[in-house]
Amino acid sequence: MNTIFITSRLDKDHGGLTASLLNKVRILHDYKGIKPKILSFHADQNFSNLKNEIIKRYSLENKTKILNINDYYRNRGVQSSKAKYSIDTSKLIPISINDNVKEFYKNGIKILEITYTSSSIKEVKHFAENSLCIKKDVIDKEGFLYWTSHYYNNNLSRQIFFRKDGIAFQTREYESTNNKNNIKNIVLFDNSVIRFNSFDAFKKYFIEEFITENPTYLIGEARGQDPVIMNIQDNRVRKIFMIHSIHMRPDTDIIRTGNKMVLNNLNEIDALILLTEKQKEDITNQFGDRNNYYVIPHSIEIPNLAKTNDNNIIVIISRLHEEKRLDHAIKAFQKVVKEKPEAQLFIYGDGEQKGVLQNLINELQLKESVKLMGYANNTYEILQNATCSLLTSKYEGFALVIQESIANGTPVIAYDIKYGPSDMIDSGKNGFLVEDGNIDKLATSIIKYLNTSKKEKQNFSELSIEKAQLFSNERFATSWVTLFEKLKLPKVKIKPNVKLKKIDRKFMSKNNFKIEVEVKINNHKNSITPVFWGTFYNRSTLNNDGVKKRKQVEGIIKERKDDLYQIEFLFKSNEYEVNDIYDVFLSMKYDSYYFDLRVGNQRSPINIENYKTKKVIPYFTNKYDNLSFKL
Repeated sequence: MNTIFITSRLDKDHGGLTASLLNKVRILHDYKGIKPKILSFHADQNFSNLKNEIIKRYSLENKTKILNINDYYRNRGVQSSKAKYSIDTSKLIPISINDNVKEFYKNGIKILEITYTSSSIKEVKHFAENSLCIKKDVIDKEGFLYWTSHYYNNNLSRQIFFRKDGIAFQTREYESTNNKNNIKNIVLFDNSVIRFNSFDAFKKYFIEEFITENPTYLIGEARGQDPVIMNIQDNRVRKIFMIHSIHMRPDTDIIRTGNKMVLNNLNEIDALILLTEKQKEDITNQFGDRNNYYVIPHSIEIPNLAKTNDNNIIVIISRLHEEKRLDHAIKAFQKVVKEKPEAQLFIYGDGEQKGVLQNLINELQLKESVKLMGYANNTYEILQNATCSLLTSKYEGFALVIQESIANGTPVIAYDIKYGPSDMIDSGKNGFLVEDGNIDKLATSIIKYLNTSKKEKQNFSELSIEKAQLFSNERFATSWVTLFEKLKLPKVKIKPNVKLKKIDRKFMSKNNFKIEVEVKINNHKNSITPVFWGTFYNRSTLNNDGVKKRKQVEGIIKERKDDLYQIEFLFKSNEYEVNDIYDVFLSMKYDSYYFDLRVGNQRSPINIENYKTKKVIPYFTNKYDNLSFKL
């Protein structure tokens, strides 16, 4: 099975998304025998060492291939290494800046700046007489030149990448726009010389090197790489995209920029992987119902428990950032200690809000009850020693800390936010879901839990572990393999079109309309019966950056012949707001497709003037010839 995970970069000190990817790869191998590839695109002179370190840390030996675009072409075709990088500084005057950096002067002018690691040269900057850096050499840990960057007027103008035999294998030309260095073109010196007009074109070429089987599964893990995957046109490819976080800007109906490529082209992909049922529900409501949405949450294994939670210690494990709303937890705790003075809140984590939160603790006179404990890496031990944990975030992609908490038998009291809490907390059984942002109810839920008996707390703990078992590695791996099996065959391509046949008020009340349309699916072999809706979009929201407001009514199939359908649906004006315009669409769900098709004039013999009333003015728009109703 040719499975390829695509991410932007791999770093030694990485966050949860990278950890999730690496664990996923290990689980797929350990439970299903799949050996995926991981492709990345960043320039790192020590990628080889980094790769080995990651493989060791995540137990990935012989379980995956980790490939980087630069490392791959650098190592291809190398026959022998030449002498390692060296630079003659014997005639220059050195000045130590710190333990790792030296400057070198000649006739009073700085010529070089060299950065060292403990055993070798890491980087060499070359300077012109005007003190501007004109060139920088970057050396790998083995001592070989990896790339040279050239600068013009302090802006990056060119990079040349070298193999270990000293031969250039890649040149990048840059242009500076708005103080940003953008790649203008790339030349790859491989078996043949290839010029790319963008970095994305080079990435596409690199990915296509590994499309060797039918099917090949490409899984997009990083939003920045979505356009590259979308541009690959190969019938052997199945395009799968992971969404790890919220897809809308907080407190708005605007799609987050990184998500637009996929969410605006859902008919062109094979699968969208979401972490929670609630996000799937929102995606369905916002972008249409399709059969290519899948929920595969993160997995977790139940640790060996040594739980000692018969105490009044409550914990939060979180970055100390504003969107985590830790001030809510502290304010709630002021109410808690009035009824349960022995209760303690320990907050583990670090971040920009540390000073603000400590000031709040001091102001509310909670220094003995609420403590900022700093960053800790013994998460499981902390959770096992707590009676419960809290989550007060404004939003989450999944809320992994809830999963970790219940896996350790520690119930969770959390705001019912998007996304995660409602998928893992059965309120009143393994924790409590609290109205989002309601500090009083948060305090009440904490007090309610602390007042439960030892036996009741034990029951909460057991139900927490029982819930966590639904997120086992075995289930996780099976869900992925089931997805791959479903996608073995390529999508059936369809291109439906709609034609307005009739508008009727004859058997309706004065301001209601029956609309009849004809739809051709353009797939004579279709064995799936589509589902139709009449959809009326608020004109005032159609140009929004986000979700458009609409109302849908049932589309009734009156007749079918092969792939030709006769559909009717109703527009009842009393169900819509006045002083707005409603553009008419026919919406259609067909397997993994969802279409919004404009219902237009198309030289129909309909005399639209005959249907005007004092309240409702139907008309055809100038721009799209679209049927619309003005109220």
